[in-house]
Amino acid sequence: MSLGDRVDPAGILDAWTPLGPGNIGGRTRVVRFHPTVHTTLLAAGVSGGLWKSDDNGITWRPTGDGLTNIAINSLLIDPQRPDVMFAGTGEGYFREEIRGTGLPLRGAGIYVTTNGGGRWQQLPATTTPDFHWVNDLEFGVGDTRRIYAATRSGVWRSTDSGATWARLLAVDVRGGCLDLALRPDRPEDVLFASCGSYEQATVYRFPRASDRSDVEVVLREPEMGRTSLAIAPSQPDVMYALAASNAGGPGGTYRQGLLAVYRSDRGGVAGSWAPRATNSDPTFLNTLILTNTSSASTRFCNPLGALPDPVTMGWYINVIAVDPRDPDRVWAAGVDWFRSDDGGRNWGLASWGGSGNPSYAHVDQHAITFHPQYDGSGNQIALIGNDGGIYRTSNARAATSNGPRAACTGGAPVQVAWQALNRGYGVTQFYHGTAFPDGTRYLAGAQDNGTIYGTDDAGPDGWRVVFGGDGGFSAVHPTQITTWLMEYQWANLGRTINGGNTVTTTRTGLDPIVSSVLGPEGNYLFIVPFAADASGDRIWLGGNFLYRGVSFGQTWQRVGNAMPDGGRISAVAVSPRSASTIVVGTERGDIVRTESVGDAPVLQLGVRPRDGWVTSVAFDARDANVLYATYGNFGGAHVWRSTNGGAAWQSIDGSGSTGVPDIPVHSLVVDPDDSQRLYIGTDLGVMVSIDGGRTWMTEETGFGPAVTMWLSLIRTPAGQKQLFAFTHGRGAWRVTLR
Repeated sequence: MSLGDRVDPAGILDAWTPLGPGNIGGRTRVVRFHPTVHTTLLAAGVSGGLWKSDDNGITWRPTGDGLTNIAINSLLIDPQRPDVMFAGTGEGYFREEIRGTGLPLRGAGIYVTTNGGGRWQQLPATTTPDFHWVNDLEFGVGDTRRIYAATRSGVWRSTDSGATWARLLAVDVRGGCLDLALRPDRPEDVLFASCGSYEQATVYRFPRASDRSDVEVVLREPEMGRTSLAIAPSQPDVMYALAASNAGGPGGTYRQGLLAVYRSDRGGVAGSWAPRATNSDPTFLNTLILTNTSSASTRFCNPLGALPDPVTMGWYINVIAVDPRDPDRVWAAGVDWFRSDDGGRNWGLASWGGSGNPSYAHVDQHAITFHPQYDGSGNQIALIGNDGGIYRTSNARAATSNGPRAACTGGAPVQVAWQALNRGYGVTQFYHGTAFPDGTRYLAGAQDNGTIYGTDDAGPDGWRVVFGGDGGFSAVHPTQITTWLMEYQWANLGRTINGGNTVTTTRTGLDPIVSSVLGPEGNYLFIVPFAADASGDRIWLGGNFLYRGVSFGQTWQRVGNAMPDGGRISAVAVSPRSASTIVVGTERGDIVRTESVGDAPVLQLGVRPRDGWVTSVAFDARDANVLYATYGNFGGAHVWRSTNGGAAWQSIDGSGSTGVPDIPVHSLVVDPDDSQRLYIGTDLGVMVSIDGGRTWMTEETGFGPAVTMWLSLIRTPAGQKQLFAFTHGRGAWRVTLR
């Protein structure tokens, strides 16, 4: 999954300008201290590459753009030779399947650098599908030539620094193997692996992983879902496991919430694991480690009751760690951080409150690491990675908020304080973006960071959140530019008429949301597409039906028939030549053209060029009969064109070194002055064709092989054409077209 070194020789674009945001962050599963220079930090966005700070997290710069795949999910740093690092790529947590985003974030194996990130080389033995999702990596004890990898296909071992690999364990469960833990005191490498998510999970033990493949099952409880592991550094006989539940549990509200926290005092051997806290614990707060605490307090602390079930995401956010100096002090997290000071029996909130509160850390936690000189008194420094980037605490042992009512009242205030370290850490994951007519302002929906607004005047570090949740599509009224339409997941819409100062919900006339936080089923996709016509009077939005929003989305009406084959709309476009012509694509591959006759749209035709996820549809502004569609799948053709209004379609991927590689394509725009110029956003950046799709060139963007989710082309009042790229991992960028 790499494009090689081709660049655009046509000279049709100027240099790309980064727009930020540099103050928002993004999904981060890797945070590390440099082993010897402790003011040097490393972090990786799961689709934004490797980043480095030389000033203790005050500022950041990318250092992994030499990678041909920047979906980094795991990282090893050689403690004896810190310039040697191994990066595992691919985020293997089935977000694309569970959330229904059609965004697999597939990796390309393991990469190595020997000069601190200046140059990277893909390990040839990991270019196979077995290493498309490398979920965790561990060095052997005392021998960094030994490397262990947990992937979707099992557990692998290399004894020659990654040159060759042998599989120690093959699995066939959703997610594969997700977590590794290695005793630090046994040179024969006593290794543990946790495998399975949404299906029965199992914890395995390899008693001598250094030179054998002996394996035993040590923990496998009924309905055990994704399970994370931790070994106490100060007393390695003590181990913990944090397990999600595949069943509803008490009250039916714990599916993908907590099943149990388990502890072993005998080195994790079979029969030594005992539950310390479960979802039936009499102390309510103890049951919420993998539950959104805010939603739980709304649901269970409201005297009226009858509110939606709380949000649980143990399949996705699930991490546990042990204080380096105290085997009884344990950290665990899903949405928020919890800490136990008595070996996992009782838990208190360690992050809580809104932005601006000292105890606030962005939600959805993925990683924690402690300072190499952490001693629990003078040095209590820890770093965390979450959906909002990187946060730091200097008082990790300060008081938590606990007790039977803490989830409802907050209990005593949380004393653990957090500081965001996201300045210049440009790994924000956009799903969509809108450029204002003057090209100096932009509105974009970001994964778990809401809809955010940026301007040239405020600069890359001046973006602000105007609407919450997982931000999705957006639209700006073409003449009333303070009127915007925004959304968060599952068609929750917000409308503003004053530039985001106040936002009102706008779902009047839309069908109720029939969906689930636990899966993609329902009548809307997780990210719901919509598009405005040229006048701005009407918005067209897709679920399993097409909806028309009048007065720029103030009220809504279902129109036409349900989509073919039970599909949901994944892409929408309105003809720039006729506001009554709408084309949509679905998650199953259908492309449907609708013509409005008065207020009664009529299904004119539906075609399926191929099976798959339609990521975008587009019109040629110069020819009403020419349409384009892109598909976000591996395998098969990715870019399609119709020259007869959508009745028939042909692939224009090209072939060989001048074709589109086998990677998802997410967005396409046609130059309004030259129908032969096409621009596509792909899993590995931007590609350009100047001959109508017969051949394609890779554009040298400056943001590396980043997933480019949305392209937007505008003409400024001065007549200048500008192309905007909204990436899923490297923020927003702009280039002037010549």
